[in-house]
Amino acid sequence: MPQNWWSFFRKRVVLIWEVKVARPVRQQLQEGIPVSRVSRALSLGIIAAAWPQIATNVFMAWLLAKLFRCSSIVAGGISFVASPLQYLLMIPFLRLGETLLGLPHFETSVPEIVKIVFTDPIGSFEVLGWPLVHAILGWICGSLLVYFPLFWSVRRSVSKLAQALQNQTVQVGEE
Repeated sequence: MPQNWWSFFRKRVVLIWEVKVARPVRQQLQEGIPVSRVSRALSLGIIAAAWPQIATNVFMAWLLAKLFRCSSIVAGGISFVASPLQYLLMIPFLRLGETLLGLPHFETSVPEIVKIVFTDPIGSFEVLGWPLVHAILGWICGSLLVYFPLFWSVRRSVSKLAQALQNQTVQVGEE
């Protein structure tokens, strides 16, 4: 049973990656969109995936893509796929923001935050409003540190993909 479950899970993850990320990136490159724009969209989408406000990371990816003039489809797709980063980095961003401001730590955990947000979405701002601002400050600082190395590495990968797609197109054209 576990082996069948793992196989199903793996196929599902690959399908989501193909539909949300790989296919839009290939389409953008085949349409002649510059590698730098596609790389920017992917990098901003990954950065947006770590946005600390629960369930708004795809919206943040769209906003960043519009602001920096790159593909919102690619940015939103990678943000959707990388959304577990939001839960992994929520507390570290909160701690970073509190440290930068010299404030005492807000004692909580990710499951507690999720419970508060989903049981009373409007009331959660009363409890989590300032901690969210601290986490956003941590996200901004962390994003500024991570963006350029991330962009550089993503650009190298996208450039290789663009070359492979171009070679594939040339070979098909010769036949």
